[in-house]
Amino acid sequence: MSNRRKQSRRMQALPWVAAIAALLAILALLLVNAVFVVRDVRVEGAGEIPESDVRRLSGIRLGTRIGSVDEERVRLDVESDGRVAFVGLKRVLPSRVVLTVRPRTMDAVILQGGKLLVLDSDAYVVAITDRVPDSGAVYVTGIKPSHYALGRQLDTADGRCGCMKAVLEALKKHGATGYAAELSVADTANLKLITRTGITVLLGDSGNMENKIAWMAGALADLEARGETTGQLDVSSGTKADYAPPPVEETEEPEPDETPVPEGQVYSIDGVIYVDGVPQGQDADEAPVS
Repeated sequence: MSNRRKQSRRMQALPWVAAIAALLAILALLLVNAVFVVRDVRVEGAGEIPESDVRRLSGIRLGTRIGSVDEERVRLDVESDGRVAFVGLKRVLPSRVVLTVRPRTMDAVILQGGKLLVLDSDAYVVAITDRVPDSGAVYVTGIKPSHYALGRQLDTADGRCGCMKAVLEALKKHGATGYAAELSVADTANLKLITRTGITVLLGDSGNMENKIAWMAGALADLEARGETTGQLDVSSGTKADYAPPPVEETEEPEPDETPVPEGQVYSIDGVIYVDGVPQGQDADEAPVS
């Protein structure tokens, strides 16, 4: 067969090849749209938070093409509630999406613009409220964000949120959160913690914090057993705990009243009435008053 004839047959077959390719593409598209669509959204790791809440927050609609689900968009939507952190998204073909989340903890409270911001240790806003939560969150001072939003991380860049995280994580690790009432991170080189009984704990900077909190917890347990509830505890070295009790206030003894009784006044001593120093009912010569 001549080359010209072979070429002619190829040219005649091309339209059919193109038509078959187009048909296959259409079938593939129909298959994707009909089969690879979201029919089930599973939620893992939500804890006590209802899974239905997480599914609603995710914004994933059943019937959506599974390949078009935007993971970053889902993350932002899920975290907008403040209660959960987005961990990951997995597509299980042909039609399932699995969302993995974790509940955020209420670790700290700060006052901002007349509102209480409840934070986790990573400085994400878990709740915005007018009342202190019952979670035992530590009241933190010294953090001043320029703006905030529910479910978003505070935007401070001065290192104070990092100091807060170091202290809160160390408290949780050593089971010492119950000791802490207030934490000041205003001076990042001289962090201070106030216990629920009133002892001021000097922490120094955020370095070696786990050792510092370990020393603090041990010392506070001993102090409370001895009835010491105020004073100052210095664990800033990370190698020891130095306790100083509160200073004893000196009280001045009142001076005795040596004011003489003016003449002409009436007064009583041991039931005897005196007028101008003379006992009444007796002659002055018989009962002189010295």
